[in-house]
Amino acid sequence: MSVHCPSCGSHHVITRNVGRKIGGATGAAAGTASGAAGALSGAKAGALVGAVGGPLGATIGSLAGAVFGGLVGGTAGGIAGARLGEELDTKVLDNVECRQCGHAFRPHVE
Repeated sequence: MSVHCPSCGSHHVITRNVGRKIGGATGAAAGTASGAAGALSGAKAGALVGAVGGPLGATIGSLAGAVFGGLVGGTAGGIAGARLGEELDTKVLDNVECRQCGHAFRPHVE
């Protein structure tokens, strides 16, 4: 299927993916915040595992658990946000832009 601009008829079009970009960034930020909030439990778990190595092991385990909680939360939130953004791009937003005239539009599916 070839997409062309409904305004000028040009086939020089690109996808903008605005929803995916914004959704991914927002989801990553929210996921990281959620992961950081859950980092306390990750730090506790890390401290328990690290306690085998004494005080230094508990400290390193706590830090590793907190960092891991933030990373996992950020990744999960980013993926979920990007998927939601893709749906918005496909069904709601004008996701295609003509490079010839600058017109933004949703592609017509036949």
